Amino acid sequence: MPSSKIILKIFFTLTLCLTISMKSIAGGYELAGVGAKALAMAGAFRGIADDWSAMYWNPAGLVGQENSVYADLKILYPMVWVTPNVTSGYPGYEGYRNGVEHSTAEKAYPAGSFGLTYRKNDDMTLGFSVFAPAALGAEWKGLFTGPPYGYHNTEPYTELGWFSDLKVIDIHPTIGYRVNDQLSVGLGISIQYGIIELRSPNTVPSGAPYPFEHFYVDATLEGSGMGYGFNVGMMYKMTDAMNIGLSYRGPTTIAIEGEVKQTLYLPNAPGLGLADPSKAHLFNGGTIEVEPDGKADFPLPMDFGAGVAYQATRNLTVAFDVTWTNWGDVDIVTIEVDGNSPTGEPSENSELVLKYEDTIKFSFGFDMLVNAEHDFHIVGGYYFDPSPIPDGSLRPSISDVNDKNNISVGLSHALSNGFSLEGYYEKVFTDSRVVESIDIDNNGSIDNLAGEWKFQVDTFGITIGYNF
Repeated sequence: MPSSKIILKIFFTLTLCLTISMKSIAGGYELAGVGAKALAMAGAFRGIADDWSAMYWNPAGLVGQENSVYADLKILYPMVWVTPNVTSGYPGYEGYRNGVEHSTAEKAYPAGSFGLTYRKNDDMTLGFSVFAPAALGAEWKGLFTGPPYGYHNTEPYTELGWFSDLKVIDIHPTIGYRVNDQLSVGLGISIQYGIIELRSPNTVPSGAPYPFEHFYVDATLEGSGMGYGFNVGMMYKMTDAMNIGLSYRGPTTIAIEGEVKQTLYLPNAPGLGLADPSKAHLFNGGTIEVEPDGKADFPLPMDFGAGVAYQATRNLTVAFDVTWTNWGDVDIVTIEVDGNSPTGEPSENSELVLKYEDTIKFSFGFDMLVNAEHDFHIVGGYYFDPSPIPDGSLRPSISDVNDKNNISVGLSHALSNGFSLEGYYEKVFTDSRVVESIDIDNNGSIDNLAGEWKFQVDTFGITIGYNF
């Protein structure tokens, strides 16, 4: 019989495949949230939180909801562009073509989520949901050209010099409880499973003269792991027309374990091995591959949000949210490696230098009832979300390249027999951002990719709900 740990891993993997496959971020590597109505209102939802997605935004909003089940599907079209302008002489960066614009692969990425609510009584509602709180992704081809002219490697350097793919799934049981006629509170538990693949070009000293002074390496971390967290919320009814919502999401660490695959592309210069015959095999062309074990603790930051919703007229509700995210705690991710490098030496630990900065996001939204008989609504919103990424850690593996503006709009309609249908569209866009080569941690190597960066993402989503 398989162990309970294996069964749990299989369960999470299958659920992950069914619910998420995404490459877009709201800030850093967190997503913009969940729920058709909430996303159409640009996240101005903590003071409303009147559907299943309250489990993400403000669990206190579950109170009073009817028994329901929701399924959400969205399609994302993200794009990142960079025009390198590398002026640093740091070895390895001669592999970028200055002045030539490159872009991530043009792909459509599906994503999904699921929610279930159960009203136990007038004062207590239970919920269960599956969603993705974080994801990261970028796929580049030909951005890094590899070894310089004269290196004479017989194996072509891979076109996939930069690649990242992080998916986190959150299994989220939740409870909402009414304290009195004005105050409700809520608590959610996060059981998170993450899968990560990070790939980047690298160089290691060879001890030979230029252009052989550095060997060229393609390194990939592949792994998975678990993390646990929680969120709490409060909803307070100030007046019949105004609600205030507060929510806090605690920090989570995904403990990743896996392998670090390293491929060393060797120069074809046999004569250089004569000075040290033990290293002659390192100058005969071809490749050497090793797969030492690797592990890393990948952090998801805590955040605090406050929102107010005001029913301006019988048919119009407006909302405003502000969210503080503690990205400043996301500093350096150490990748611990256990095994030998391709040169035969013990592999050294590596660091993913992030040094992110705290951010404050502002969201505005509205909900307009157009037809009361058919419960037909038009919703929309706008948010401004600063990028937490400083110039010194902007690199191709991270898609969040600048402060983000989002415009969104959606429709909802109550169908017959308890069914409902919602659809929405989001447009995230940024101004261009120009950065110079920076050694952010002062260790003698460049930590970013200098140049001009741009980013946008289009998202189309649909949600089907059923009240029972």
